[in-house]
Amino acid sequence: MNGLAVKDRNETSIPLTFGEKTELLKRYEVYCYQVAFYLLQQEAGARLAAEEALLALYKLDGFFALPEHERKEKVKAAAVRHALAVRSGRQPS
Repeated sequence: MNGLAVKDRNETSIPLTFGEKTELLKRYEVYCYQVAFYLLQQEAGARLAAEEALLALYKLDGFFALPEHERKEKVKAAAVRHALAVRSGRQPS
């Protein structure tokens, strides 16, 4: 053995497939909805905010290379941003 650890696929330069990205985002789906619902206290608005937040995160390739705890923080921030946008009736920045 040479002491080198095998890198996880997310840490390499190989891009993830559509299916791999969606599977990873599914891990955060409930959490994202919970954050949005906590802020909005409305199911339809929370669902819309969570969908928009997860779609925005899907488009960020760097998101998938982050460690677990940083991805969770990004999900929370996106959920808050999109929930506030839904509440105010505008597009998130």
